[in-house]
Amino acid sequence: MTVFTVSSHRLDTAFVVQAGGELDYAHAPVFRAELTRVWESGTPATVVVDVAGLTFCDSAGIAELIWALNRSRDLGTRLVLAGVHGILERILAITGLRPAFELSPTVGEALNGA
Repeated sequence: MTVFTVSSHRLDTAFVVQAGGELDYAHAPVFRAELTRVWESGTPATVVVDVAGLTFCDSAGIAELIWALNRSRDLGTRLVLAGVHGILERILAITGLRPAFELSPTVGEALNGA
């Protein structure tokens, strides 16, 4: 059984969404539900998705990240992926999606750029 965790918290005008474990087909709906909850709580200026804790990401996870990017653009929200590494970093590079996302090494640096 794969493990996935997601949680979020507000910091001033930003939300930080922390994802850990395996973002795959089985867990993509949980990830989307958390992001939807964040945006429905009042459109934040910035949403930082902390992916440093991800150990795996499949095509369904990538599709959710693309959905989040499109949703943020529609709402005028800045979306930052923080802590991209490992398989997610490789997938973004191989697919050519890396330039589409704003990336930051850490959540703190992402928030300082807000």
